[in-house]
Amino acid sequence: MAPRTHIAVIGGGISGLSTAWYLARTAPPSVAITLLESSKRTGGWISSDRVKDPAHPGGTILLERGPRSLRPQGISGLNTLEMVGDLGIESSLVPVSKSSPAAKNRFIYSRNKLHKLPSSIMGALTHPLLGPKLPRAGLDLVVANSGQEDESIQEFVTRRFGKGFSDDLISAMVHGIYAGDVSKLSVRSTFGMLYHLEKDYRSVALGLLMGGGGPIETPWDHKLKEGITKRMPDLGDFVSKTSIYSFTDGLEVLSRALEKDLKNSGRVDIRKDSRVKKLDFDLSRRTVKISMKNHEPLSVDHVIAALPPRKLHSLLAKDHPELVYDPSVTVAVVNLVYSSENAKLASPGFGYLIPRSEDSTVKHNGLLGVVYDSCSITSQDQGPSRDHTLKLTAMIGGHMFDEVTSGHNQNNEELESFFIETAKETVRKHLQIEAAPELVKAHIHRECIPQYLVGHLERMQTLDERLRSDYDGLLAVTGAGYLGVSVNDCIKNAREVAEAVLSRFQEDEGEEDSEEKKEAKLVGKHEAVTGLERSWFL
Repeated sequence: MAPRTHIAVIGGGISGLSTAWYLARTAPPSVAITLLESSKRTGGWISSDRVKDPAHPGGTILLERGPRSLRPQGISGLNTLEMVGDLGIESSLVPVSKSSPAAKNRFIYSRNKLHKLPSSIMGALTHPLLGPKLPRAGLDLVVANSGQEDESIQEFVTRRFGKGFSDDLISAMVHGIYAGDVSKLSVRSTFGMLYHLEKDYRSVALGLLMGGGGPIETPWDHKLKEGITKRMPDLGDFVSKTSIYSFTDGLEVLSRALEKDLKNSGRVDIRKDSRVKKLDFDLSRRTVKISMKNHEPLSVDHVIAALPPRKLHSLLAKDHPELVYDPSVTVAVVNLVYSSENAKLASPGFGYLIPRSEDSTVKHNGLLGVVYDSCSITSQDQGPSRDHTLKLTAMIGGHMFDEVTSGHNQNNEELESFFIETAKETVRKHLQIEAAPELVKAHIHRECIPQYLVGHLERMQTLDERLRSDYDGLLAVTGAGYLGVSVNDCIKNAREVAEAVLSRFQEDEGEEDSEEKKEAKLVGKHEAVTGLERSWFL
């Protein structure tokens, strides 16, 4: 059967790869799929590199430039594990047990020392950082609901638990997840559980005591969870025992497997080095013209843009301020490898984060945190390197990037040298490691983590309506810039938009409404798919 419908996915990061993969698995033969990627590789920020160990002949070391592990918990975690099984790469999984030091020991660097985060209420009561703040935090039981639709994380946490909790604990978590500024990020879009506990129970603590605080699930989520647990019942045991996981050759195993499976399917035309310059929409003919640099234009029936919002904005003729409101921050990642004969950790664990109270811009040259790779994912290095190296990764910059690099030459090579020295010096100071590293690699990831500023969800709802009215179902979006920055979020959101787009085309071809279509109608949404329908539930 000759294809009657042509869908283009723009962007070959994990969101674009996943979108194309879900389309290819469920689309009828009448649907043609093209994946356009501007660079020479797919996978986006996921990038794993195996290098020779200069200190131990015959050994190799696995370095992660971007994301390094995945969480199995929640619906999005289950969904990714199902993908892993369907790709046939479960044999290369490297799980980290919930009983391991990496799962139990996480630290904050404050007041010139590392503080282990408590794992119990009694531990919190006697904790040198958190204990003194608990009496103020108890006011959460009586503090009134703000009545606001959104506010910053700092405003929310300070109002309910006190400034100390915000500055010493939550700001460090925000550095680790978003590389962001706790005073600017939206509490509703980043810590939605806290927002809804206050809204529904008046108090966060009271809400937790009454059984609240679970994830917000749409009807589509319920159906997805039921389907996965029935299809792969053994996943529950893996999830219950595992804190995080990766793969023997790093997280890029996942993106490589997706690309390989797409090629083997014969369903997807993958075009690398295909930079899109412009999108022209013809609503009367129901077509989209995709203009590219160094390639002939491509005419398709639907576009799913798996691009950063600002990049998408540059391709559109119409102005959509919602696409450019939220910035993305730049993060420098420095891999440090020491010989374990000369470098030891006083306490094994996952790593440590720097809180806002440390004034990291001044004291620590913008250090966000350090991951103890050798402790967290223990079996990725091979040969003698596995037992004779200490591997760390320092994350620097984020919302502090511009300030800490002010006055420096912005050439990447010179900045990398600056960040290498910063990482070496701060690790020496914080972990008392005097030895020089045997191997150092630095990478600067420009605008890699979206920042959901206050009002983000409202902007996404507005964008949802604008995309419907301006493009009438010809354009949908997905990716970290919209409704979740984690790899798991990106994969699950890609699945949701792929299934919704296909259900729209199936209806156009005379097929009966899918359950997803019926659910969309129940909440009053138009039939056009945008990828932002979830924003109305959050």
